[in-house]
Amino acid sequence: MISSIESRIWLLLIGVIIVLSGVMVTPAVSRAEPYERMEVLSLSEALACALQEHPTVDTAQAERESKELTLARRSAVYAPRLSTSFKPLAFSVRQHEYELALGESASITGSLSTMQGWELTAANRWQSEDGDQEKSGLTVKASLRLWPPSQYDADYLSLLQAKEAAVLAARLETKARMEVLIEIYRRYRLLQVDGDRLQVYREEHEAKLAKYDRVVGKAEQGLASAVEVIAALQEKEESLAVYQRAWRDYQRELKSLLSDLSVDGEAWRLEPLPDRLSPSSLEITLDEAVALALATDVTLIERNQALAAARRQVDAAQTANGMELSLGGHAEFAKARDATYEAYLSFSYPLMDGGLRELTRQEASLNLEQAERAVQAQQSKICLEVESKFSEIQWLEDQMYIAGLNHEKCSLQHNAKILQAANGLIPEAEAEASKRSLEQAKLDWFTAIVAYEIARLELMLMTGQVADLIGGYSN
Repeated sequence: MISSIESRIWLLLIGVIIVLSGVMVTPAVSRAEPYERMEVLSLSEALACALQEHPTVDTAQAERESKELTLARRSAVYAPRLSTSFKPLAFSVRQHEYELALGESASITGSLSTMQGWELTAANRWQSEDGDQEKSGLTVKASLRLWPPSQYDADYLSLLQAKEAAVLAARLETKARMEVLIEIYRRYRLLQVDGDRLQVYREEHEAKLAKYDRVVGKAEQGLASAVEVIAALQEKEESLAVYQRAWRDYQRELKSLLSDLSVDGEAWRLEPLPDRLSPSSLEITLDEAVALALATDVTLIERNQALAAARRQVDAAQTANGMELSLGGHAEFAKARDATYEAYLSFSYPLMDGGLRELTRQEASLNLEQAERAVQAQQSKICLEVESKFSEIQWLEDQMYIAGLNHEKCSLQHNAKILQAANGLIPEAEAEASKRSLEQAKLDWFTAIVAYEIARLELMLMTGQVADLIGGYSN
């Protein structure tokens, strides 16, 4: 009697487990189904979109355009200027007499500044008849700055700095584009790997589900205990949790990729992962890489520009001893009298300035020392970064080779499992499990290849070389 009650309780417990697992599991799997009809986003299309739509590229392009506008503004200082003025209506009161004049005066003025220190001005004025007042005249003025030299003029120094900033901004934009291409390539390849790995997780869950059904069937026949049923249920739930988490991560990363590429809609999938990835070998030595990196590093170029600007400021501060010397002259051609000419030499020198010139020189010298230290620090940093990247590439190359050996080993083991299953020596499920292990080993191998390729491309970017993206984009 007691044995019959225990048997009924046991069967009732198994039934409850079956019902609960069916309620919890089936909806979760169905929600993880992909869209039936999807657009395919190829790797080449993704890279092309990255160059057009990625926020990082937009930011770098906007910064370059801003620097170019600044350069144009600085260059406009040395462009010819022409202005005109006209007084169409004038009303005056003199000794209780009112006078209204139409078109009383008009003038036109042109000027030009040159980088050599010349200031040229020409003005012509027309005025209506009024007693003995001069009615019209052309005035021409010219001056040449002799000291301090024109190359130390503030406008000229600002122009040089703007030119260097524009060149640097163009380099930064190119670097940003290459960084985006490498990043999108990495994310796309890893999403391809994760998509195939997701299928392996799904097959693993289906295998655990089939195993659980078999154990439940045996339990109903009294051939399996409740512990075996719960253990099978636990394995099934663990495999489902792994599959669902991988699905959520894949969907999140895919949405993030599509968002960065400004691709609308959710019905998108990636092209299938190639059957084989062929990594490129590293064809550069450490010393060559360090030399190239020192010559092309954008940060070092920026700091060298800052160093050059600091040296110019030191030279300007040392040259600016307070004395100003210029040569000038002007000619005036009037309608009512003979032309007049004048030439002069202008000299000025501040007798007291409160020590401002000395403070300016000290500040310029301090800025120069800081700029020199910044350049040296960046050079040392570049050497260390290149050495570190080289070490990382060698490590990843070893890991890629080891992952390839593991894939080859799993392939041989799977072939053996297939023969054993065909001869009835092992269950078919064990051969299927070895197939999944082989697929995991292949995906691990591909992941190692992608990691190696990304590190190699990053080194090419560091050394200013053109990055060749395998299977997608060629620049």
